[in-house]
Amino acid sequence: MSVLFISSSFFGYAKHIKNELEKKFENVFWYEDRPSTSFLGKVKTRLFPGIAEKMAFRYFKRIADENRDKNIREVFVIKGESLSVESIKYLRKVFPDAIFRLYFWDGYKNMPSSSFAKVDHFDVALSFDPVDVKNDTRLQYRPLFFVSDYQNNKPSKTDIDLLFVGTAHTDRYKIVKKIDESLTGSDVNFHKVLYCPSRIIYWARRVFDPSFWSVKKDDFIFKPISHKELSGLMSRAGAVLDIERTAQTGFTMRTLEILGSARKLITTNPSVIGASFYDPKNVLAIDRKNPAIPKDFLRSPRIDVDEAIIAYYSIAAWADEIFGALPKVRAKRPEQQVPTLVD
Repeated sequence: MSVLFISSSFFGYAKHIKNELEKKFENVFWYEDRPSTSFLGKVKTRLFPGIAEKMAFRYFKRIADENRDKNIREVFVIKGESLSVESIKYLRKVFPDAIFRLYFWDGYKNMPSSSFAKVDHFDVALSFDPVDVKNDTRLQYRPLFFVSDYQNNKPSKTDIDLLFVGTAHTDRYKIVKKIDESLTGSDVNFHKVLYCPSRIIYWARRVFDPSFWSVKKDDFIFKPISHKELSGLMSRAGAVLDIERTAQTGFTMRTLEILGSARKLITTNPSVIGASFYDPKNVLAIDRKNPAIPKDFLRSPRIDVDEAIIAYYSIAAWADEIFGALPKVRAKRPEQQVPTLVD
């Protein structure tokens, strides 16, 4: 059996997922979920949605035609940024016997409004966001995962008290700055790695975003670090800071990487208090508007977490649940006429 896997590369996670799926299926054919991943390509998508939709249809049509004779029995889509309903219908026409699975690793509030309409065209749909699952009964809940790089990573030394590594989107920089200022004069070693996707975005924010007016370019990196580098940094840290987007309630990938790395977690996501791995000795939920980190939390010892709980959040368990999920209601089959969005 073969799988057609459509997902953004997203800091290399698609490669790890593909490797995991190759343990289950004979062939896994992976494709980006948009025709172009360049900065200019993303700008065109936002500024000219009509043209972008036609380009995307041609892109997914080519993918379907390339794989029509490869015994595709599973079509697995993560988010599907540019995958329209018309494109899904075409894929279903080409692969009528395949099970179509959809996973959202983003919240509805942070995705195009068309994302809601796509769900009806999949046999199984899951989301990492518990609020979306509660409000949309078509979705099944499955949190994200950590990859094996973050498990059993023994530190050579622990010389970082608090670590933050992440993209400088939304209010992240402002929160990191507030925490940094609150720790000024203390002996807490707060190590920060702020990633900006491009220098164009950096300079645009310097002009239009008041929170960036006083930042220095040297405070940022413009090339993402590898999982190996990140796991190495995390292994040296006593605690790791996670700042989720306000439009999301699900646990971020970073949250679970911290769990897998056996580090303490400090997060602005209040939902963590209800998590199976929550222990106030290991996990601290802070107010993103007034973030305060008690020094006692950083200095106290971490408590071991049950191995079964940790295993549940591994990428292997995540893949098992995604592909073990049964359809609630079989999705509607495509109409006989193939969509003709493009000439």
